[in-house]
Order: sequence, then C-alpha cells, then structure tokens
Amino acid sequence: MPILRDFERRLGSLVEGLFAKTFRGALHPVELAKRILKEMDAGQTRGVTEIWAPNHFVFRLSPEDGERFEQAEHALVAELRKVIRENAIERGWGLVGPPEVEFEVDDRIGRGEFRCVASLVEGEERLEPGTPTGDLSAGSLVLLEDERPARTFHLSGAATTIGRLPECDVVIADPGASRRHAEVRNQDGTWLLTDLGSTNGTLVNGMMVASHVLREGDRITIGNSVFEFRRS
Repeated sequence: MPILRDFERRLGSLVEGLFAKTFRGALHPVELAKRILKEMDAGQTRGVTEIWAPNHFVFRLSPEDGERFEQAEHALVAELRKVIRENAIERGWGLVGPPEVEFEVDDRIGRGEFRCVASLVEGEERLEPGTPTGDLSAGSLVLLEDERPARTFHLSGAATTIGRLPECDVVIADPGASRRHAEVRNQDGTWLLTDLGSTNGTLVNGMMVASHVLREGDRITIGNSVFEFRRS
C-alpha cells in the first residue's frame, strides 16, 4: 500500500541508522502502521451520510520493545499520526479529533508482540469527511502543556506571526518571548519558520534555528512555550 511504503520511507530518513539497529529482530514500526489501518477500517462509525474513523490509538508493548521505541518515540508518533490522517483522507472518512498515538509498556506482553486499543476521541481539531487531498498543505501549531495539547492555532494566510504583541497572529504571554518573535510562512504548501531577530532565539527540536522548514511533529520552543507543528 502506498501509505505504508511512504511511512517506511519517511521513518527511515528520520532516524537513519538507528532504525536498522533499533528494530532488527524485534517489533517493527510498520506493524503498528498496519494495525492502525486495520483498526480504522474495523472501528468506523457510520452517520447518515458520513463515516468517522478512530483517531486515538494506544499501543501496549513489551518492556524490551518499549525501550527500543523510546529512542525514536517522537519521530514514530509523528509519522503514525500522519498515517492516520492520510488514510482518513484517502478513504473519505472523518476524524472527530486530532490523530493521537500513545505507547504503554506492559510486563505481560512478550517481545515482538503488542496490543492496540483504538477509539474515537473528540478534540478541537476535526477532519471532516471527504476532505480533499490538497488540504494536506494546511497546518497548525498546537500549544503543549505537560506534553498535552492545550490550544490549537490554525495557520492561515501567507504568514503567521508569533510574539507578545497583541497584533501578532499567535499571542503568547511569555516573558521569554520577544514582542515579534517568529514567523511561520506558507511557501507553496511548505511551512517555513523564521526567527525575527528575537532576544532569546527560537528552537526546533532543541536546536537553535534562524529558519527551518517544518515537518510533522516538529517541536518549536519560544521562551518557555512549546508548540508542535501539525499538518491539519
């Protein structure tokens, strides 16, 4: 399936050599992606004219596999969320909330095995049934608090400014943020983050950047505020 091939290709480029070393002979992430597709098909809910698919997946892993996955958990979760969204769009299904994936460790599960619980969990972000594929160019910034989504800012227009000034598109009351701290600009479907000469700088995945092309799951740190970029 194209979705699975794309998943393997993207994941391999994200974690490079770690992928082969970490997952050889154990549970492979593509098995989780396959299970997501299966659960979305089996767990769909039909309305009068629309179909809603599960958007929230909890995977229970063995301690050994859980330790391996932890080394690349951020990349894995981002790519598995993308699988959920791409499959829903391809099938014309809706999602009642944003795609979410969680890992839990269970001592009762053996190496190479896993359990999956799929559910429909409502959230601020929804994917309406029949969303055109072209909408994949849309994006959003999700403000995280204690690793959980607290607020979602949908990116619209050519550019979105982030800072303390009231006229910014994304206003954050963070003393570590500059008045006009950073900008996210849409360039033909690609989202480019640019620091606007801020005092404390802008970090992406823990690294200071002047500009950065955003990818699904990137963590943006401005002052003490952390945003996650999502295709939406």
